[in-house]
Amino acid sequence: MLCFRFDLRCCIQYYAAFDADLKIVAGCIAVPVHSSNPSIGPTSDDLESAAAMAEAKGLRVRLLLITNPNNPLGTIYPPALIQSAIDWARSRKMHTVVDELYALSTHEGGFESVIRTLNNDLRNDVHHVWALSKDFGASGFRIGTLYSKNQRLLSSIANLNIFSGVSHPMQMVVQELLMDDNFIYGFLDNSRQRIRYSYKLCIARLDEMVIPYVPAKAGIFVYADFSSLLPDQTFGGEAKFSSLLLDAARIIMTPGQAQHDRKPGMFRICYAFVTPEILEMAMQRLDKIVGKIRRWHWDNLNAESLTDIL
Repeated sequence: MLCFRFDLRCCIQYYAAFDADLKIVAGCIAVPVHSSNPSIGPTSDDLESAAAMAEAKGLRVRLLLITNPNNPLGTIYPPALIQSAIDWARSRKMHTVVDELYALSTHEGGFESVIRTLNNDLRNDVHHVWALSKDFGASGFRIGTLYSKNQRLLSSIANLNIFSGVSHPMQMVVQELLMDDNFIYGFLDNSRQRIRYSYKLCIARLDEMVIPYVPAKAGIFVYADFSSLLPDQTFGGEAKFSSLLLDAARIIMTPGQAQHDRKPGMFRICYAFVTPEILEMAMQRLDKIVGKIRRWHWDNLNAESLTDIL
């Protein structure tokens, strides 16, 4: 089996859907590893602390999942940190899964795949996953990859793949796609330029609003701190702010609570989900909301004061 029921997987602030992805079929419980500096990533002490807390609750720590580049932070972990995390997992006889879903969606340099970091020596306890869904904007293809040297794992996946195999027509489409080097390089260069443009547009607006954020180097999102604008420093206050954005400005941002952040008011902004023109419009509306909260405070916000947002 890949994972026993009620075993634990450790990671830092992470993509909200991971909880369901791991629990529905495998029955795994996901536990975040909180770091004192999320931009740098978790240290061995951070990992050990999270594991000890989980074990104190009667859970067995069996798997470490690392998302690099990180979602929702958009940060890139350096090779030394990835190596250190794998060494920690190996010291506990744990397996490590490295999710590099945004590996080709970088707008600054510095990314190195775990395959290169380990000189392709993954042994039987490090497993690499990737998909076309993000880097190629092809979520509808439903095609992902697993690179592992664990023969027992590969045999198990081969059996399970009977129920989720990629159809022959889609295999042919992807084969033609990946064999066209000119298209691949041109597409990715253009994609990175467009991601960088939207990122710069987004953070320029955040700077104007004096909203702190985690500087990103990859992915399609910015993790920003709106805690100073909450009606109160609770996740209930975070939910009220989220509802205000939706009702008054038609803006949706992913709240930090859904990504296991301990601090209310953290939000993920997916700036590449829309065109730059729509992003500019959304940031203008967000700017108005921020200004009204700072001017009128929550007690004085009403339908009349919010009429000019849209």
